[in-house]
Amino acid sequence: MSITRLLFAAPLLAAMATAAPARVVGSDAQACLTGKPSMLVRVSGLKKPSGTVKVAVYAAEGYLAKRGKLRKVVVPVHSTAPMDVCIAVPKAGQYAVAVHHDLNGNGDKDANDGGGYSGNPRLSITNLKPPFGKTAVHVGAAPRHVTVVLLYRNGLSIRPVNG
Repeated sequence: MSITRLLFAAPLLAAMATAAPARVVGSDAQACLTGKPSMLVRVSGLKKPSGTVKVAVYAAEGYLAKRGKLRKVVVPVHSTAPMDVCIAVPKAGQYAVAVHHDLNGNGDKDANDGGGYSGNPRLSITNLKPPFGKTAVHVGAAPRHVTVVLLYRNGLSIRPVNG
């Protein structure tokens, strides 16, 4: 790399190295910040800066059942930038996360809302609920980082906003 390019790139590289990580949000944020068993879920691909995001955690027993969730955290959406949402788990083990972006904040699952799962399994109109094995991740004694890319309905397909 030439000296001129290096001098030009140095401030950019320094800014990237010192950029603060996204703020951890949600009622369980303290569990992630203090290193307790939890999942730090990076929710990305938000379609609009509106409504709420609900992050729910499940064990194999009760997975995606109406009253099967172990815990849920709901946070308001103010930006389309990725969000880091913390959700506590009871102890180390296998868990799955389901995320719902309620675009209008009405508490219902509407056709325009988005969603996704840990493991980011492929979804379709006929397959909206993947098996636990495709979404399960192991959580140890400390926070487990998980990325969920939200998917939205577009005609007869389900895909990321920019997909």
